[in-house]
Amino acid sequence: KMVDGLVRAIQVGCTHGELDCIYQNTRKLEKSQHVKIDLILCCGDFEACRNQQTDLDALSGPKKYHIFKDFYKYYNGEKIAPYLTVFVGGNHEAIIHNKELYYGGWAAPNIYFLGYSGVLDYAGIRIGGFSGIFKHYDYNKTHFESYPYNDSEKRSAFHVRKFELWKISQIKQPIDVIMSHD
Repeated sequence: KMVDGLVRAIQVGCTHGELDCIYQNTRKLEKSQHVKIDLILCCGDFEACRNQQTDLDALSGPKKYHIFKDFYKYYNGEKIAPYLTVFVGGNHEAIIHNKELYYGGWAAPNIYFLGYSGVLDYAGIRIGGFSGIFKHYDYNKTHFESYPYNDSEKRSAFHVRKFELWKISQIKQPIDVIMSHD
């Protein structure tokens, strides 16, 4: 899949569920630059909302921004992501879905969530990341939030915890790329 043994990746931030736009713009970039993109790295606010009843309702942020976007089409198989897409969580996320994938995993075909902290290998490149934003008052806490989430828990669920950074620090092999939302 790689051309000339090089991995060509692009980094995007704050997709807010608009995957169709990301993939369309990536195709335009490929065409205008005459390159083949292998990998898309999204640094948070991915909004992997599968449904309106639970995922969208548990999304943190003002209700006026709770709009059901493109991800569900990729989750239910209506569409397949044309690029391997790897993401970490930000502070506007589908808490329920991401918590189900706490250790990382496939959020949809060809879309991988690194979890609250994690590392993966892609073509010999080690990509690490941690989800959330830093808030000093939650940093030393555990992930105490549980469904049904109140407004405070919707926010604190994606505050970086010391434990997540400690887990990454235990990895002895070099990490080539680190992703975060902060």
